[in-house]
Amino acid sequence: MDLTQNKLSKSEWESIEKKVSEPEEKILKLIVDGYDNVNIRYNETQSLTSYIQFDSNIEMDYFLFKRYFEQMMMSVITKYAGDNEVLSKYECKLSRGKIKKMKSGENIRLTNLENKIELNKSRIFEYLLIDLYTDLVKQIKLKKKKYSFYLYTIIQLKKANITGINVYVMDLIDYTLNYVNSFTQLSNIITNSYQFIEQNKYLLKYEDKALFNHQRELFTLCKNNSETKTPRLILYTAPTGTGKTLSPIGLAGSNRIIFVCVARHIGLALAKSAITMNKKVAFAFGCESAADIRLHYFAAIDYTVNTRSGGIWKVDNSVGDNVEIMICDVQSYITAMHYMLAFNTADSIITYWDEPTITLDYETHELHEVIHKNWSENLIPTMVLSCATLPSQEELREVYDDFREKFDNAEINIITSYDCKKSIPILNSNLYCVLPHTLYSNYSELMETVHHCKNNPTILRYFDLRETIRFIEYINDYIEIDEIYEIDNYFDKKITNITMNSLKEYYLELLLRIDSEEWGDIYKYMQTVRKPRFNEDRTNNYVKKVNSVEVQGTKSSLLQKGGNVLSRTVSMATTNVPPSQGEPRKCPVGISITTTDAYTLTDGPTIFLTDDVDKIGKFYIKLTNIPTAAFTEIITNIDSNNKLTSRLDKLENEIEHHNENSTTTWDNARMTKEVRALDNEIRKIRQQVKMVSLDSVYVPNTRIHQKRWTPDGSILENAFMANIGEEMSKEIMLLDVEDHMKFLLLLGIGVLKQTANKRYMEIMKQLADEQRLFIIIASTDYIYGTNYQFCHGFIGKDLSEMTQQKTLQSMGRVGRNNIQQDYTIRFRDDNMIQKIFKPQEHNMEAINMCKLFVTD
Repeated sequence: MDLTQNKLSKSEWESIEKKVSEPEEKILKLIVDGYDNVNIRYNETQSLTSYIQFDSNIEMDYFLFKRYFEQMMMSVITKYAGDNEVLSKYECKLSRGKIKKMKSGENIRLTNLENKIELNKSRIFEYLLIDLYTDLVKQIKLKKKKYSFYLYTIIQLKKANITGINVYVMDLIDYTLNYVNSFTQLSNIITNSYQFIEQNKYLLKYEDKALFNHQRELFTLCKNNSETKTPRLILYTAPTGTGKTLSPIGLAGSNRIIFVCVARHIGLALAKSAITMNKKVAFAFGCESAADIRLHYFAAIDYTVNTRSGGIWKVDNSVGDNVEIMICDVQSYITAMHYMLAFNTADSIITYWDEPTITLDYETHELHEVIHKNWSENLIPTMVLSCATLPSQEELREVYDDFREKFDNAEINIITSYDCKKSIPILNSNLYCVLPHTLYSNYSELMETVHHCKNNPTILRYFDLRETIRFIEYINDYIEIDEIYEIDNYFDKKITNITMNSLKEYYLELLLRIDSEEWGDIYKYMQTVRKPRFNEDRTNNYVKKVNSVEVQGTKSSLLQKGGNVLSRTVSMATTNVPPSQGEPRKCPVGISITTTDAYTLTDGPTIFLTDDVDKIGKFYIKLTNIPTAAFTEIITNIDSNNKLTSRLDKLENEIEHHNENSTTTWDNARMTKEVRALDNEIRKIRQQVKMVSLDSVYVPNTRIHQKRWTPDGSILENAFMANIGEEMSKEIMLLDVEDHMKFLLLLGIGVLKQTANKRYMEIMKQLADEQRLFIIIASTDYIYGTNYQFCHGFIGKDLSEMTQQKTLQSMGRVGRNNIQQDYTIRFRDDNMIQKIFKPQEHNMEAINMCKLFVTD
């Protein structure tokens, strides 16, 4: 992660001008509108009346029911429920007067819409309900247990805020639901809740769009504060990917915001979103004085106009009356604060400090002195500390007391939230799911962990739902518990009460109610029924050292910038080699993610967090087992391209030098002869770039790769593979980066590290944002504020000393999608998992906060 406190570069300025995607823009609008209406809720799914834009009333509903729905629904009853005494006797209790007589204009309009309605049934909610209703009745007829899936889905979809749903359609559906509910046991729903909840494609797709609860609390608190002017320190914690970093855009509705970020990419992402919503933004990065602050064009008041384009040319950055959101790095906070105070009163400003624990996991860091100065010299009486993990109230007493001492009558507000719409299972080094009941044979340790999870409910999202259900069922079937904690009673015999979140809370309640004398037997049994998440035979998964690759060429041409000759260090990995052939070393379970384990990485990219990204990258080059001839050709082509890179660098430096010494501004139309010649030579050299590629059998999760490496040679359609593209590959091959990083790209693997070439880093971030990489190998300093969508994560062995809070931050990189998929977080060191589930004895972040967030 780039923690340098420098001014924005030209490419960074250009990046914030790109609009976000249409779905993101809708979410931003929700946040902006939600500040004034925290209960805002909308659903883009349309009923038939809203789709055809007719008024919704009882007469219109009856007309549309008779015309579009009745025959369809009655035929379902005739076909599947004719012999059912209850369903076949359905009678509508609603008013059934005469069918509305349509006006001629309405009739013509409706007739013209007939084809459109037929083509777009999938977008009309009643047709979705009727499809689910059909499957429900059909499964009951066939006496299949799967009926309960459709029952659960319809009941949950009824919660959606969709206007104008046909009341006659709903009357028949409600009648059927009441009947089916009468003989459905909650235990059947819970048994199948993984399929019903976690794998249910309908629930997230059709749910309402609304603010998160933590955003509602924050907006309500700050709106009230606009009137009371009460100094406030707000501790704002919520899981990653739930909109914390976007909340300032909503707060700007009636406040001025100073957004403080240690990592610049967080601020740039906010700026891009804010500018999309036409917010007036300014920047303070690498500032030594107010003269270094820069206004975005939207915030400019005084400026000169470009006579050629008619747009803004030069901005007077000293006039900041219009600035709504000031985005600054930590170094520039005091400068940004005084700048904003020159145009606004202190009580109209909110300092929003994003991820204040960044660098606090280190005993010492160069930014600690800056952080302490910012807190000590802060004059803004309303401050939000926003983070996915913050120390507890007890641990931060000194910080609270200091804030109250500095600002009279100050209040401390705690906003905490957790999101359990997804399960992101933790897998240990042997690929077993880890939950509290699988970790501790000792009862007192179990109780300590359960209480810790209840006090830190964000951990619930990492409980595997399938393992949770297995435990719930066992306890209900075989262990005596208080009657009020039996399934039917706990959920009040209502299917609507069964959600992913409520099931995990119920799991913790059951653990608390288990007798200490019974725990030993329960633990032993649960250990015997455990199975690894991926249960195929791995007995033949070996890495064997064979002959080094012999490559023709000079030693200097093959040297990696890491220091060794690539051809002399890469041993070929072989699989399916029986032990009789030499002395093979068995590859660790679950780590062969370019070969035997590749197919387990599904639905989206994977992030591998480690302190030594080069070591892990080179390991996967070794593991992939590239034949000598192919390896030689790749190295030769990379070496050839490296020579072109050297020539290109010289030519580009010449152009830059020419430009710096030119007295006139040049562009394509006025380019000097010398520059044109250099530019033409650059184009010719780029055309000489040799395409470097791998046979698809070695590229993870291609069809031919899967046939070779999946346990039975089958093809998994959701196994994820990279999509780098030829143009992007060519550009990377010409960059001045280590050869092994170029080689990794052929496998779809990108690297994020602080010493990498800046252009390479920009490309990797773009590919990550567009989900075109198979794996990203990154150091933990890249975890904060990254909005890339990862479906799987690896936590490397070399991170064993990472703090609990930073570990949770690392885990938060996975599962940020708006859809439910199969997610996993895989720890290479099981001892690290223990840290997550227990209170910390030595909380480095809390210690540092109490040292740095206290005024001298």
